[in-house]
This record gives sequence, C-alpha cells and structure tokens, in this order.
Amino acid sequence: MKAVERLDNTMVELNKINESELGINELDLLRFLKNQLSKSKSLFESFSKSIDEKRWDDVLSYTFQISQRVNSIFGYLVQPAVFSIISKSKLSENIENIIDSLAFSISEMIIVLKQNNKSLGIDTITINMSSNPPSMSISVVIKGG
Repeated sequence: MKAVERLDNTMVELNKINESELGINELDLLRFLKNQLSKSKSLFESFSKSIDEKRWDDVLSYTFQISQRVNSIFGYLVQPAVFSIISKSKLSENIENIIDSLAFSISEMIIVLKQNNKSLGIDTITINMSSNPPSMSISVVIKGG
C-alpha cells in the first residue's frame, strides 16, 4: 500500500527534526505524533497483510481501528491549546504533511475496501467527513447482516 510508504516518509521527516530546537510543548506534540503515526503505520501494514491473506474479518476490524486512530489524531490537533502551538511552531509544515498523509491513507483504504466489497460481504460503504472539528466516519452495510 502506498499509505504505508507515505506514513514511513512522514515519520522519516519527523525523525529529522532537531528536538533540542523545540519548546517543551512542541516536543510533547512531536512525541505524540511520532507515537501515533507509528501505531497508524502498523495498523495499515496489518490491514494490507489481512487483505493479501484474505482475512476479511480482520480487514474490517483494522478499518475501524484505523479510522478511530486518525480521528483521535485530528481531534488532538484541533484542541485550542495544541492548535495555538501549531500555528506558531516549526512543526506546522510537518503537521500539514501528517494530515495529508493520513487523508491519503484513509482514501486508499476505502478504495481497497470497495475493490473487495464482495469478498467482505459489504453491500454499501458510506463515508462522512466533517471539517470542524476534522473527523470522518465510515458506515458499512454488510449483506445479510
């Protein structure tokens, strides 16, 4: 999946940041983002492996875990205290890249689900995205469910 590659590249960029140049709040934010991106990447790898191995129950499980993780990252970034740090931070460009990478990753995940909807037993997939606060929800209707 390209999502894993993009998240990997984003993590490489985050690891290049000189932590000694950051304030305490920025450092905490950076550590949170590194941790969450690492977990997100791991979930996407497991999602991809489950697709390859045709473990459809796991695919659905990882789908919801990924969407929950992405929503928690988005929710964290728009908290007033965090948002004020971001707007003045050296991390702002990296955070924009993180948001773009996560949005791309979710899009790729949905495309993969759509391509395998018959195997998954999915009748319809509905995605709702909100911008304030940024979040997305995935609704899945399973045939015969």
